[in-house]
This record gives sequence, structure tokens and C-alpha cells, in this order.
Amino acid sequence: MVKIEDLVIDKEFEKLLPVLTPDEFYKLEKSILKNGLLDPIKIWQDPKTKQWVIIDGHNRYKILKKNNISRRYWCDYKILYEDELPTREDVKQWMLEQQLGRRNLSEAERYEIVQKFKTVIKQKARENQSSGGKGLSNLSKVNTRKEMAKAVGVSEGTYQKMERVMESDNEELKQRLREKKISVDKAYQEVHSKKKPSYTPLQQIQKIDDRLDEVDREINELNVEKRELIRRRLSIFEALDIPCELKYEFVEKDPYLISRKCKFYIEVNGYRQNYVECNVYYDVNPADIWMSKIPEKYKCDFIMLWQKAHKEDIEWHKKQEEERNREWETFKKEYKESMEIDLKTSKDFYKQCYRVLAKSIHPDTGGDLEAMQYLNQLKSIWGV
Repeated sequence: MVKIEDLVIDKEFEKLLPVLTPDEFYKLEKSILKNGLLDPIKIWQDPKTKQWVIIDGHNRYKILKKNNISRRYWCDYKILYEDELPTREDVKQWMLEQQLGRRNLSEAERYEIVQKFKTVIKQKARENQSSGGKGLSNLSKVNTRKEMAKAVGVSEGTYQKMERVMESDNEELKQRLREKKISVDKAYQEVHSKKKPSYTPLQQIQKIDDRLDEVDREINELNVEKRELIRRRLSIFEALDIPCELKYEFVEKDPYLISRKCKFYIEVNGYRQNYVECNVYYDVNPADIWMSKIPEKYKCDFIMLWQKAHKEDIEWHKKQEEERNREWETFKKEYKESMEIDLKTSKDFYKQCYRVLAKSIHPDTGGDLEAMQYLNQLKSIWGV
């Protein structure tokens, strides 16, 4: 039996749920204290951490703990097992369905729920797209807005109008839309007809900062999605009952050809699965960190291929070093020859200068003896 102490709140899951106002929390607390826990708390065991995670009933859980309610109430929970919800993404999908399944939700309320599950909806759409027959290659871009509109239960055009209203600063209008006191079309017209408010520089900075925070969150969500896709892709490859040969190739990303990386992979019908990409020059055998990334059935082949790639890379480095030495020697030779040509040209120039000056200042032609002596000193310095 799951103990009270075993239940935990997952921050990521909690953020996906609507936040109760103080008045709503008070009313829920009052109801529980009077009538008990009418709706059981739903929990799920994370396959990785083995923790019992609350996936529905966070506020009920907090109220029970706050009021130290008898242990018998804690038995009133529902366990959703791993075969029902194998992964965290499946849990999120279940949470989305539970939220959208609430009665009497307005379109605006459904819109706000869907915004929190944007990544989940996009992931589900990609899975549906992939199961359409194209398999691994079918990872084309999904029309997220169309899928979000479908989840809200409106057309893409209506969703776009609702998006404009719900992203506006008109809180009173948004509340009226939540309470079904105004239609989406009329709310959109009201927002669209108003001039854009002017912001002070500090307000503009704050809006930019808020958007940057949103971008960071989206990047984090995409990174999580990317890791999950890589994991799933890898598991599909590992499950293939097809003889595959582990291969390697060198990737020369360094424009100066000083070093390069080696990529180890398998290939099936044009689809490639990369396992390791690293430098093999320094180690005769692969380190543990690289061994851990290779499936068990390929480990022996990986060691042999690594050793082969290591020898090949050493030879490549030797050839690169020899080529650099040849280029250096060629450069030195050409530089020396150019300097000798310059020196010869300079001597010819100084000889010509000496002859011209000697004719004009030589004592035999009526010139100055002291000046001639000075010119002879220059001739010696010039080496001509």
C-alpha cells in the first residue's frame, strides 16, 4: 500500500494545472472539511524514479496535509499504473484530456488550458503523423496552431482571433470572454479597433524580458522533446531484428585539419543511427563513457573498430604533419629566394647611385675631396 509520505508533487505537472483563486481554494477546503474527499486524488508511479507522483488533486492533497486530516482519507486515491500511462508524455496527455473534459468550460477557458499543453499537443500530432505510414522519415513540420485550435474545439480562424484577444492587456475583456458574456468575434473586434498602447522604455524592456523568458521555456520544452525523440528513435533501432554492421567514418570539422572526430553508427535501408562521435587519436581503447553509449550486441565490434580507427587516425596525423612540414620548407625556400632577389636589386641600385654621385663630386672633375671620402665610406657600408 502506498504511504502518505510516498506521495510527491511534480513541479512540471503542477504547472500544467489551473491555479485556484484564494476564494476557490477556500470553498474547496470548506467542502472537504464538511463532506470529505469526494473526488479521489490520482497518482502515478514514475518508471524511472519509482516515486508516487500526484497527477490530479494537488489542491486536495495540500488541503488534507494542511488540516492534518485522518489517514483514512488518504486511502481514497486512484492509482494509474505504468501499463496505462507508460511515460511522462502519456501522463501529460491524460492530464490534458482530464482538464478539457471538465463541464461547462468556455472557449476561452479551453484556450488557456491548451496553452499549457502546447508541447504535448505538438508531440501527439507528430506521433499521429508518423503513424500515417511514413515511419521514421515522417518528421515534417506540424501545423501547431491547427492542432491547438482542434484541441480547443474551434476553427483555426476563430483560434487566431481568440489568440489576439487572450494575448491583449484587456483583462476585463478576457474575463467577459471566459464567462461567455461576449463572443470571440466581438471581443476580437474590440481589441482590433483599439490603438496599440504606448509603452515607456522600462515597460518595453519588461515586455522583451517576458518574451525572452517564454522563449527560454519553449527552448527547454523543445530540448526535452528532442531528447525524447532521440531516445524513441534509438529504441526502435535497437528493437530491429535485422543484422546490422557497426561502421565508422571520420568527420573533418576543423578547417585547419589539426584534429577530427570519428563517428560510429549503423545503417538500415538508408536510415542511420549514430551512437558515438568523438576523438579517437589519444586512446588505444574506448573509454567507459563511450562504451556506455553502445548497445550490448555491438560492444565487441566497437572495440575492434575503435582500435582500427585509432591507427588510421595516427597515420592521418602523421601525413598532416609531413604535409605541414613540406609547406613550411617550401615557404622558407621561397622567402629566402625572394630576399636574395631583393638584395641583388638593392646592390644594383646602390652601384648606380655611387657612379652618378662620383662623377659629380670626384676631385679629378673639380669635385670636393671630403665629399668623395664620405661617398667611399657609404660604398663600403652598402657592400658595392
